Amino acid sequence: MELIQFLQGELLLTGTLLALIILLIVNIYGDTFKKYAVVDTHAAVSLMDDDELIILDVREEKERSSGFINNDINIPMSQVKNKMGSLDKSKNILVYCKSGTRSDQISGFLSKNEFQNVSSLKGGFNAWQKAELPIQK
Repeated sequence: MELIQFLQGELLLTGTLLALIILLIVNIYGDTFKKYAVVDTHAAVSLMDDDELIILDVREEKERSSGFINNDINIPMSQVKNKMGSLDKSKNILVYCKSGTRSDQISGFLSKNEFQNVSSLKGGFNAWQKAELPIQK
């Protein structure tokens, strides 16, 4: 009874607690139901054994001046929706950006639009460079 009175008296605290619980649940179940894989640089290199792999860079053109992964296709995030018809839904796709945030969003978007084999590079191009893997300039 005292707990209920306390929670009623502390509405901001109670609301914050409920919001944190909801965010925790969404985070746990969101990862469980992802339809795409998040891969590290080692797994990404293994994916490249597939000669037909599509490597999709969703960074802006100006970001590519620091380098890019060989044989990739650059479609900036803002243009993916309009240009997704140019991608083969049956092929494996590895999506990357600078840090992994945009590639996660685009991987989720592609997965929801019937692309079957989508992977997002964890850590993005930053992780690729840190692993000292080859880049093109």
